[in-house]
Amino acid sequence: MTTFWTILRRALLPATLLATSLTASATYVEGYQQPMQGWKILQPDYNKNSYLDAISFEWDYFMIHSSTWNGIVGYVLANPRGRAPYLGWALLPNGNNVGVVGEIPGQKPIANYVNFGIDNTSINATQRAMQAVAANGTYADYKALPAGGPSGEPAFQLKGKTADWEWNFLVTQDHANRDVQRQSTGAFTTAYGTDVGLLPEEEWNVDMTWPRTNVVGSVKLLATGQVINVNGKGYREDSWGKYLLSVDGWDFLVFGEDTANGVMGSWQTYHKSDKMDYLDMSFYDNGQLVSQRFFSYKNQMGWVHPNWKWDGEANSCVPTNTKIVAKNSQYTVEIDANIGSRQRPILSSQTVGVGIFFIQEQFPTVTGTIKRANGTVVSTFVTRAGGEFSRTRDAALWHSDLWCNLWSLDKHHRAMP
Repeated sequence: MTTFWTILRRALLPATLLATSLTASATYVEGYQQPMQGWKILQPDYNKNSYLDAISFEWDYFMIHSSTWNGIVGYVLANPRGRAPYLGWALLPNGNNVGVVGEIPGQKPIANYVNFGIDNTSINATQRAMQAVAANGTYADYKALPAGGPSGEPAFQLKGKTADWEWNFLVTQDHANRDVQRQSTGAFTTAYGTDVGLLPEEEWNVDMTWPRTNVVGSVKLLATGQVINVNGKGYREDSWGKYLLSVDGWDFLVFGEDTANGVMGSWQTYHKSDKMDYLDMSFYDNGQLVSQRFFSYKNQMGWVHPNWKWDGEANSCVPTNTKIVAKNSQYTVEIDANIGSRQRPILSSQTVGVGIFFIQEQFPTVTGTIKRANGTVVSTFVTRAGGEFSRTRDAALWHSDLWCNLWSLDKHHRAMP
């Protein structure tokens, strides 16, 4: 009997290609070692001959935290080789894309997503760049500047314009001294998983290139003409692979104190994955740098969203807070993230694949405690954070908040260690 998977493989696979098994890149270099390198899905060692190449995509994701404006800017490259165009309705919008969410303190966040397609756009496989302009004047202009920082350090220029926002940011790495422990501890190194999505042979990579960044520049709210100067901190992530995100999703949180010796952390979970559920922490214990990675599948980390609400834009139940506990033989970490109403979904109806899906951008405040194994406290902290929650949208038009809290009892959590 012909299975659904066989039909889908035949539909996605051009007649001249043979399906091959996916493997992690043998020659991949960690992003912090080569932050300017070109798009991963355009590299010679990326498996372009897979029957799933039509769902290849990569996002370069920047988070910005400041006292004047909080937001994210993401540049997305999808299906750059134009595979299976007759199934384009089912996948991510092809070619160059940009997503932005901005929050002026005290106001509701505003989200936009723009697809520029493949024609009349430019990308770079050698040194990271993306340029695209649409007929309505929206644009994306993103590029690596190898010596573009204030002191000649590597930097990224982020420019763009969507329906509501126009921005110009310069991003450089912060806390670069902490890179020394990446290889020895595994914390903040690339996570790779094949247990994501729905189809056999899907894969996904998450590279936290710069877990902490400096961001300077400005952003304009086009509806009012208000120009907001930004001088803050942030985060850069480069993630890529072959992944049907519309039938999966994730939870994500990143945070960091603004001081040089401050605590910073990143929490990643994918709904259908075990190997990509983890918490990375970096902090100082009596003046000594410590980096730790806690895995759920090793029973070192658990989480729960204690409270949920219905979001009519996302058409889904969404969490309003998050509690994370991580524990190993050396340290215990307790984190509470208060999200509340400081969240807004990124939405697009351009394809069925994204029309059934949402990414909820969050701007929580994180309160945390780090303890040694003997129970003594290393650090307590309260800091700004950013996060995401994503999944397939609900078929129902409405649920009560009580229903959402009952619905969540067997979803989106992991037992505490």
